[in-house]
Amino acid sequence: MLNKLSIMDCYSATAGVTEGVVPQPFDLTNVSIHLTSLMEKMGNHQVTIIVDSLMPIFSETEPKHAVSFLQSIAAKVKKVGGKMIATLSTGSVQPELFHKVESLVDGVVELRMVEEHQVLRRYLLVRKMDRRQIIPRLVRFDIISGIGIQLQLPRFGFLRKGPNMGRMVGS
Repeated sequence: MLNKLSIMDCYSATAGVTEGVVPQPFDLTNVSIHLTSLMEKMGNHQVTIIVDSLMPIFSETEPKHAVSFLQSIAAKVKKVGGKMIATLSTGSVQPELFHKVESLVDGVVELRMVEEHQVLRRYLLVRKMDRRQIIPRLVRFDIISGIGIQLQLPRFGFLRKGPNMGRMVGS
């Protein structure tokens, strides 16, 4: 059976969007009900849920309740053999709380925008990945319309064998 992917939008409702989003992302019960509904629609087996973003949850909830809630929804997804990915911007919560969230998750991928020669470039850095040995290195990437994400891997590097352009991920 294939892994199924769904995005749980906990951010757009804060900007007034009403369709296809968690209607009250500040209400933890509502978020949990929405998560259960998404999982049921996907068959409750080997699901991948992306929670974008944890920021509304952490901005309106006591930190200890937000962390406890994050633990409970991650356990709900893991119980059915799934994976949960969550986004949280650096600086959106206190550093101690951000590190606590990092300690609870299986993987941490950092996205950066870096100005090079008066052009903003996108980079990603895998800082942590459960059951994987990683060497944290910045890798440049581009988002190509109709194709997906293209990694710009170094010509001579530990990451790959082959031509200078990276592999395609997604579509």
